[in-house]
Amino acid sequence: MRAGLKTLIIFMVAHSIALAQTSDMADATERSRTDEEHKARALESERARLGNQRIQTEVEIRAREEQRRLAAAEQERRRAEDEATRKAPPVAASSAPVPKEAGDSDDMSRTLQQLRSLGELKDDGYITEDEFRRIKQKILDSRL
Repeated sequence: MRAGLKTLIIFMVAHSIALAQTSDMADATERSRTDEEHKARALESERARLGNQRIQTEVEIRAREEQRRLAAAEQERRRAEDEATRKAPPVAASSAPVPKEAGDSDDMSRTLQQLRSLGELKDDGYITEDEFRRIKQKILDSRL
């Protein structure tokens, strides 16, 4: 009976060791799976952060490009206004317009060309409607 008892004790100890090892392996497997899930969540979070950062950068680049475009358009509008003002003959100092001769076709065609150019500037958006009217009036007043 002693041999059987020894065998039983050895069997129980071996079985306990095997159960402990199995439990340790299950715990290690669970920790490994939890670590992998944590790493996957961290990777997903980093990807989302980088995506948001890229979108923000693109928005900032577009905003800078739009500012440059608007500044260039404003500069072109001012240049065109200055050019139109320079091309327009100076207005007489007296309040009453001085009539020109009816047969002066060169002046008439130059005035018409100035008005056409001015209309193109307005149509292209380089000058506003108010600026168009003001410059047109200067051109027409200088014609009279």
